[in-house]
Amino acid sequence: MKLKTINKINSIEDLKPDDIVKSCPYVEHGVYFAIDGVHCCVNGTFYSPIIASNDELNNKTIDYNTIIQRRKDIFTGINGITTNDVGCCKNCCNLVEKKFRDVRFDILGGEHLPGGMGIQHYTMCNYRCTYCCYAIENKFDKPQYNILDFLNIYKAKNKLKGNNWIDFSGGEPAMLNNIDEILQYFYKNNLGTVVIYSNASIYSKKIFELLKKNKIILTTSLDTGMFSTYQKLRGTNAFPKTIENLIKYRNSGTNNLWLKYVITESNRTEDDLWSFLLAMLAIKPNKVMISPDFPYGDKEIPQETVKFAAKLWYLLEKYLGVDVIDYTSSMGDIKFRNYQKALFNEINSMKTKAPLSKETILSYPPISPKIAERFKFIKEIFSVNNENNHKVIKILGIKLKFKISN
Repeated sequence: MKLKTINKINSIEDLKPDDIVKSCPYVEHGVYFAIDGVHCCVNGTFYSPIIASNDELNNKTIDYNTIIQRRKDIFTGINGITTNDVGCCKNCCNLVEKKFRDVRFDILGGEHLPGGMGIQHYTMCNYRCTYCCYAIENKFDKPQYNILDFLNIYKAKNKLKGNNWIDFSGGEPAMLNNIDEILQYFYKNNLGTVVIYSNASIYSKKIFELLKKNKIILTTSLDTGMFSTYQKLRGTNAFPKTIENLIKYRNSGTNNLWLKYVITESNRTEDDLWSFLLAMLAIKPNKVMISPDFPYGDKEIPQETVKFAAKLWYLLEKYLGVDVIDYTSSMGDIKFRNYQKALFNEINSMKTKAPLSKETILSYPPISPKIAERFKFIKEIFSVNNENNHKVIKILGIKLKFKISN
């Protein structure tokens, strides 16, 4: 049933188990560590109110019960039980109707939500991307608090759950001094899938090692395959270094190298599209993400962006056979929902006019980790080398030398 007596309910305690309410998994048990404090979520242009401030975390004055109460305050504001200001949450597309008995505020995480656990408590970066709000505001700050302090509040109550999708962005993660400590915490507590968003201009041995073991997903926005566009978009001439590092990461044999294309007015050209496709054919990412430039404020997502995204998506499937991901899938703003509908209509129209065929897909994928390990094993037990005028054969540690005659 619907909440017909909503105006007569004065508190959350008045709700009955079978009452139908509006709720959201992010409000209930999501977390996003932002530069201005901890939110339940930050999804594109929408975000929840703060549930823990920087000062509270730094001074250790925030506790479990206060955090839970603030989540409940957002929930009651959404449902009109109180007049709490809930900002973007009131009109978010991620709201769903459910029975009150199924609403749960006590845990953190436990659900494989896109952006269900996000890290962006700093903005320091070596790039100055034209579509980045921090670059536009010239706001490049070091970490504002220790995110582990917040997680430990739930852990102490045995309420920190795994199976999360953890977006580790920034800023540039490779610039963090304690990135190893944070990653170790995630693995030690079995918190879930970690996606590191790095521009890849700074090579990280730690990232390479984790990619090699398929313990993380690395996502890098190239946004073009052209040096000139890259320099214009990113405010740096680091394109060659980025490509070099991506090749190194690719050579780890990982199954988790993802590349990304953020579509703006300046990289919406045929040159950028085809140069990016050729770069993808060379690097062979495991997945490719596509995203429009975020429509903050009164901005809308242009139809030109929709058409470009659809064409790029179609051609990536046509030539690489790669999985393509819509980066906006969890965004709460209705603008993104309208974009998604238009995007997939355009893609389906292209596939109807020119159906995809396996004959066009590049059939030489990178060497898999299993095959690479077999070659390594064979090399360890059997090798043939030349030493001066001798042929040296090594079998199971035993060397046999033969003089080479004319």
